[in-house]
Amino acid sequence: MTVRAQSAERGARSVLGVRGALLLGFLVAASPLAAQRSVPCGPVAARALARGHVLTADDIAPRAGSDGSALCASRSTLLGSVTRRVIAPGEPLRAPSIAPPNVIESGQRVAVVWREPGIELRLKGVAANGAAPGERVTVRIDPSPGAGSGVHRRLEGVALASGLVQLQ
Repeated sequence: MTVRAQSAERGARSVLGVRGALLLGFLVAASPLAAQRSVPCGPVAARALARGHVLTADDIAPRAGSDGSALCASRSTLLGSVTRRVIAPGEPLRAPSIAPPNVIESGQRVAVVWREPGIELRLKGVAANGAAPGERVTVRIDPSPGAGSGVHRRLEGVALASGLVQLQ
């Protein structure tokens, strides 16, 4: 074999070596062991959920491939939450698709509280919109008797609890 033939044979072996290494790397990456990477845990819908549905334990499942360890400790925080839109089976359960239930409903009679150190003012009114705890709510304040004008004032506050709004 000539020097030139030996050089060509070595070059062919090195090209095959690179191709073989690439092929081997691809096969290892596509193997079942490589596919068992940790899947982010988190709750998903166990079935199709309609808008306005109140979540129960039967509605919540672990994400496929996660270890399901208490659904990453978020299952209990989801119980009682309300779906804000239609949710498909297997879809992650997270905001804004789900939210805490409203403590104030539109048209509900509410107490409005304004507090300063040493002073507390309470008024009655009607909520103009629904709100979960911590969300903004507009309240139409009843006119005071004898005021004569009959004009309702609108104030904006934060929902604290069922029927209670705090002005800021």
